[in-house]
Amino acid sequence: MRTDRKEDLDRYYNDHLKMRIISRLIKIKSWSAIMGIQSYVIEAEVKEASFEHAEQEEFKKWKEKNGRK
Repeated sequence: MRTDRKEDLDRYYNDHLKMRIISRLIKIKSWSAIMGIQSYVIEAEVKEASFEHAEQEEFKKWKEKNGRK
């Protein structure tokens, strides 16, 4: 990949890492291991959603403060 933009590089490396995780996950057969992984994934989703929500709330506050000048 030929780019210097941090956003593009982050997306590329994140996608690459996700594919490696998925390929390893396919090999797991144990029900308890799969359920453990599921709980970690759900926890990560909740953290990301709460981060995005906090970011949106912060933007709304900034917009109300600075948008009406």
